[in-house]
Parts: sequence; structure tokens; C-alpha cells
Amino acid sequence: MASTPERPRQAPRHRSSTEVFEDTRAVVELLARHRLVVAPHVAARLGLALSGDADAIIEVTGRLRVAQRLGHAVLPDPLPLVPAIERAVGADALRLAEWERLLLVTAAVCVDDRVDVLLAASGRPMSALVEGGVSRHLLLVAGHFAFADPRVRVWAHAVASLAERTAAHAALARAYAELGVDARATWHRSLSTLEGSEAFVAPLLEIAEAADAAGESEWAHAVAREAASHASGRAEIDAWRTAGRAALHGGHVDDARCWFGGVLEHGGEDERAAVLADYLIARSALEGDVPLGELDDRIAAAVDDGASCSDAATGPARRWSDLARASATAAGLLAERGAPAAAARRLAEAGRLTTRYGLDDGPLRAALAWCAMFGVGNACDGAAPTTVTSGTAATAGAGAIARAIEQGLAGDPERAARWLGALRDTSSDPRVARDERAPIMRAARAVAAALLVLWSGEVGRAGQLLARAATDLPIALPFGGLGATLARRIDVITNGEIGAFARAVEASQPPSTVSIRAEELVDRAVAAHLRGARAEAATLVALAGEREQAAGCGLHVPGLDTADGWEVHARATSADAGSAAESGVRRPPDSRLASELRRRMRSTDRHRFEGDYRAALEASRGIGSHYERARTELMLARACGEAGAPERAQRHLLAAEHLFGESGATAWLAVVDAERRLLAAGPDSPVAPAGEPAAVTVNGGGASGRTAPSPVGAPLAGAGVPAPAPAPASEATAPAPIAPEPADPDDPLVACRAVWAEVLTERELEVAMLVVDGASNRDAAARLYVSVRTVEVHLGRVFTKLDVHSRVELAVLAYRMRGLSPSRTA
Repeated sequence: MASTPERPRQAPRHRSSTEVFEDTRAVVELLARHRLVVAPHVAARLGLALSGDADAIIEVTGRLRVAQRLGHAVLPDPLPLVPAIERAVGADALRLAEWERLLLVTAAVCVDDRVDVLLAASGRPMSALVEGGVSRHLLLVAGHFAFADPRVRVWAHAVASLAERTAAHAALARAYAELGVDARATWHRSLSTLEGSEAFVAPLLEIAEAADAAGESEWAHAVAREAASHASGRAEIDAWRTAGRAALHGGHVDDARCWFGGVLEHGGEDERAAVLADYLIARSALEGDVPLGELDDRIAAAVDDGASCSDAATGPARRWSDLARASATAAGLLAERGAPAAAARRLAEAGRLTTRYGLDDGPLRAALAWCAMFGVGNACDGAAPTTVTSGTAATAGAGAIARAIEQGLAGDPERAARWLGALRDTSSDPRVARDERAPIMRAARAVAAALLVLWSGEVGRAGQLLARAATDLPIALPFGGLGATLARRIDVITNGEIGAFARAVEASQPPSTVSIRAEELVDRAVAAHLRGARAEAATLVALAGEREQAAGCGLHVPGLDTADGWEVHARATSADAGSAAESGVRRPPDSRLASELRRRMRSTDRHRFEGDYRAALEASRGIGSHYERARTELMLARACGEAGAPERAQRHLLAAEHLFGESGATAWLAVVDAERRLLAAGPDSPVAPAGEPAAVTVNGGGASGRTAPSPVGAPLAGAGVPAPAPAPASEATAPAPIAPEPADPDDPLVACRAVWAEVLTERELEVAMLVVDGASNRDAAARLYVSVRTVEVHLGRVFTKLDVHSRVELAVLAYRMRGLSPSRTA
């Protein structure tokens, strides 16, 4: 019918991906300044359709629904006419002759860009187009046309009357019929029929299915929506279902939810079961939680109906198969969202249905493989599946994603990313190929590729891949919002904060679940760590760890232990605390090895230092990720500095600086710079290094956590070089501590001193005992002839090594240890 929007059209793409990204980022930042948040791929569409006109972009965006801004609903086509467009193109367009204006109306509603069709529909020769005023508004190249300024299309469509648009569709229908293009003729004929006709429904749905199979989901949705406007009864239900699938494949989950909701409300039980899996996906993307109640209701209804499954060709068999697929899909969605127990229950349910009714076990095997990728269960019989479910259907494309992730987890993420990026059309099955070409599937592939590149240590390149995909695809929807998590984390690692572009991606992700909230806390912790607020970072990491344990499983996002590099030991109760904190997260080998080495060096003491250092140095050479290796080099530098080996520390800092620069983790260069200043100043320097922020009080006790300056510095190229053993520390590099008084055998803390001496440096032990004795930081500094800042640094290290959080806890621990001896505590 004539009021139905036409097929989406875009200006010809002739810009590089870098130009598209920069333009999209400019639109995102422009709208953010006006408190308008749009998904990046929507911003890209607005920028193209409105010629980059800032005023028009702001005004049009203000008229869109929130769901349209976030990409959850299809944009109106053409976009609404606003005053800014009127001012920009209206005056010039009004000078056109009447036939020229009507020709622009025909061009605005035409289903494609063929010049011969436009000429046939308008009844004008080519010379008229070339010589008339309309030539200012249409570009004619190689038999195709395009609007020179896309805003003119918006204007021409908006100022035309319903009668004029209907006449244009009728003329185009005749032109396509004469050219023998029946599908296009059907489309325009349906739009020129004001009263509607059931005869259009079947051919329109055929067109929609073909478009969806070709990956043109937005066009498929528009055609199916037009079919629904002509349909009634069972045909209308079929049109709703087709429109819902197309909307879901395009990432328009709000539209999909509405279409599927109509089927669930008005359809029969078989029709409800057929859309249930897709309905669960749409609802989960919009609401965060998986709507399991609808699934339980449909299964209960099937049981109440007494539907058997003796014949695979019967209606009941189809219903049970759809319900089993819905259960399997629910399991995958729950696994993505960090709910392993619930995912396991739904897997078991899908297994019972499959076994009881003798159904095809493809969806079950698919769900098992997909869930296994998130750490839930194992693939059937240990076999590599040919298909898995990604939240759309059991497809070879999703299977490729799962296999690539498994390759990355096995230790070769770079190769897996290249293979996944080069993958095209992995199946000849039309239904499977349809799902693979869908924007939401391509978005899932892009997110997986970016994750794999990040695992390989190329932070900057991963950010580029993700950002460019975001300009065209709904990357925030797949994997339960993993794309948004990656966008935020990469921003923090590279810039020290989350920018407007990542916030725009984040806005269209599923609402927060436990796992998403944990990752957001880690983002904040990393940012705090990079700006020197170590106490804040420690608190946020502890909270994230609690929520992560509640979530239970997931895929490792590098940077998760960045902020807890120093602080995780404070909440640990055993030597395995670092690994226990991420026990539910699946990590690639580089990340596991690097994390273990950092944990080992954090927990070493002066007696074990040399052996632990040599072992860590040798093992670190096996870390292939530049990013993980850089963080490990930084930890080795810190450990060497504490152990009084400044030359070794300097070499490790240089290696860390080079590797952070190579990986693109430029925000970390500030931390390297801060460590270098601290090392140069010496542990007992009376003046803190220039640019270092003030210390942060921990638990109100007067002690301060470690600090680092605001981000500064620039990346350098090169690779780390193993450092030789340091020379013995001199007085200049390691000032001799004040000689301790002889131990009083009646002192109740004599045993405590002996035990702590095995863990703390001499200066740390002096500070600790003074604090236990009740001295303030200022008093301790005066007695030791050092700065207050130096006392704060040493006390922070004491807290970390002894696993306490305040001066009171330190004193209590000391007096509880009376009567102990080193031999008794070994």
C-alpha cells in the first residue's frame, strides 16, 4: 500500500573505511554533545542520508524513537523532512519545473537505481534529464542514477502528495513489467494499490525470503511488512513471522519482538512454537534476561495437548522440534550471559525432548558446542561440531566462529582471526547461507575476530577492526553484549578512559546482567589503576571478582586483571588466588602464563627473589602477546626495583615501554613513566617524583596505596631485551637502613619480627613495627629520616604482602603472632 516505506537506499559507497569511520565518529560526537545517543551504524546511516549536515542530523535524530536511534528498530525511509533540510535544498528544488519535481519523486520511490527504468516511468528522454534543471540533483553514471545530495530525496518524497507517490509507483510497476522484471513490478504495484489485495501476499513473501537469504535483511523486512498490510488470517501470521525473522537478522530486535509477539498472541500453538527461539533472542537482546516463562508455557501447552511425535512429518513433530530448538537456543543465550547452571538445565531439557521424541539432534549438538565455548559443558562425544547456534539458528557460520574461538583458546588467536576474517559463504545450503549473510551474524563474526586479535596482543588493531565493523553492523548484540565490552576495554587500554564512540556502542547492548556489570567494574578499575588511584582500583576489582564468581563463566577480555596487578593479592587467601579469581573464565595460554608469572612475582620475598626472578624471566619469553608480555615486563621492573636492582628494573621498563607501544596500549605508557620516575627518585627520596599524584588513603588509617601519574608519554618501537644480573646495591641506590636495636627477649613482638623478616624488606619491617607501636606516618618518617611519602609507599607494600587492609588489622595481626617462631610458621 502507498503509505508503506520504500526499499532503503544509500548513496554510492566510494569512500575508504577509514573515512567512513572518521565521519561516523564525528556524527556520534556531535550528537553526544546534544545529549543524543545513537548506535554507530545508525550514525553512519544518518551521516550518509543527510550529507553530513550537522543541523539536519541533530533535528532528524531528535524526531526518531529511542529504538530507532539504537538500531533496534528500522529507520524511517526516507527520513523525516526537518527545517534544516528545507533551508538547505528547498529553495533550489522549488525552482524546478513540475515534471522535473515529479521525476525526482519517481527517483525517490524507485526500488533500484536503473536509469532506463526511470526514463520509462517518467516518459522523458535522456536529453531532458541531461539538459534540464534536474541534472543538478541526479548523478547519471554507467546506466545508474543517484541523488547528488541525498537530502533532496528526503525533500522530494516529503513534499509529494499521496496521489503523486501512488502515481509514481504505478508508473514504475508498468516500466518493470515491460522490462520483464516481475518481482520489482509486484513491489511497486502493491504500493500503488490503496485498497490492498490478498493476491500480493504470496509473491511479496517470496521476494522477502529471497532478499533475506541474500543478506538484505532491511529490504526483506520492508517487503514482508508490505505483505502483512495486504494479508489476513493465516497469511497474515506467515507475513508477521517472515517480517520478524528479517528484522532479527538485521539486528532490529525491537521490531522483531513486535512481529513475533503478534504471532504468539494470535497464532496457533504450532505457529507459536515456530517463532519461539527467535522471540527469545529478540527479548533477551532488549531486556538482558532470557524470558524463560514463555518457553515453559509453550512446553506445558504441548504436554497438555498430548502431542505425540511418532511421525516426523506430522504437525506435532514439527512443534516438538521447534520447542527443542528453543530450549537449545535458551541454553546458548544463558551461557552468553554468564548463567552456567541455568544453561546446563536448558541443555538437559533440550536433550530430553530430543531423545524422547526421536528428533534431529543437530540443534542439541549445536547448543552443546556453543555453550562449551563459554565454559558450559562439553561438545557431544568430543567431536568438533559442524554447526552451532549463535542465537539465530544452527548455522555453519556460527560454527566457524566457535571453531575460531577454540583455536584462539588453544594458543593461536592470530591465525584464527585471519581465518575467520577470510571466511565467506561457508555453506551451500540456502537456509544456512541466509543466516551467515545476515548482518547480525556478520556482526558476531566481527566481534569474534576483534577478540582474537586482542588475545594476540594487538590492542590497537583490534580496536580498529571493531570500530570499523561498528559503522555498518550491530556489534553490541551478539555474545550477550561482548562487542560493547570490547569497545569499552580497548578505549580504556588505549586512551585511559571510555570515549563517545564506545559509549554509543554500549548504549545499544542488552541491558546489564551480572557478567556485564562485572566487566564495567573492571573497566573502571583499569582506568583508576592507570591514573594512579590504586586503592580505588583494588576496591573495584574486589567487587568485580565477586560478581564474576556469581556469573560463573565467560570469555576472557584482556585487561581483566590489569587493575588487580598489585591489589589482587590483598583479597587472596592462598597462593592460587590469582587463578581462582578467574576460575570461570576461559583464557588463552598467553594470558594464563602471564597472569601466573605476575602473581608469582607479587608474592615473592627477598629470600626467594633471585630464583623466582630467573624463572619468571625465562618463562616470559614464551608469551607471544605483546600486551601481556609488556604487563609482565612492568611487573618484573617493579619487583626488581623493590629488591634493590635498579639496573634490571630500568631494562624491564624499557622493554615494557616498547611492547606497550607496539601493541597500541598507549595509556599504559603513563604507568611506565611513573615507575621510571619512582625508580630514579629512590625509595627514600624526600621529594616525590614530579607529576606524581597525591597518595590515596586506604580504609581511613592514614596509609596510602600505590600511585601513578596521569597518562603521558608516547609509544616506542622495539622489543624487550633480557636484563643481566644486577651489581650489588650501593649506598647511592639503596640507602642503608638505621641499625635496629638489639631484640629484647621479653618483647612480645620478637616472634612477629622474626616471621615478618622473611617476607618484608628491612625498611618495610621498620615501618611496620613503628606503625604497630602506634606511630603515625609523620612520626615514623621523622624517626627514620625519610619523607612521609616514602613511609606511605612502604606501608602500602606491607599491607599487600601481609594481606591486611588497615593499620588496625596490622597491629592485631602482630599481637596474634606472639609466641610463634620462624620454624613453627615455615
